[in-house]
Amino acid sequence: MDVTVTVDVIKGRSVAMQRVESPTQIMVIGQAGSLDKALKSASTGMIQWLQQEYGLTLSQAAQVLGVAMRFSVPNLAGRSVGVAAKIYKALLPAKRK
Repeated sequence: MDVTVTVDVIKGRSVAMQRVESPTQIMVIGQAGSLDKALKSASTGMIQWLQQEYGLTLSQAAQVLGVAMRFSVPNLAGRSVGVAAKIYKALLPAKRK
């Protein structure tokens, strides 16, 4: 398998959550000690991303989450739980510049 990883450093900007962007999806990874907290963390991170990069209001971001976000649980072992919140880019408006 061939894998290409690209990292962009944007000076003067911080990201609180782990973000992953594929050609078709955006994803936020929430890590916590419980499934509930990891789910909340991933959802909060996705709302922040939609507001920052796509210019959505909190209300608009909540609507997108309600109909378009999908969750997976990539890590459910030991004391750390991981939840990935995913949205297909085709369902989102264009990123703001």
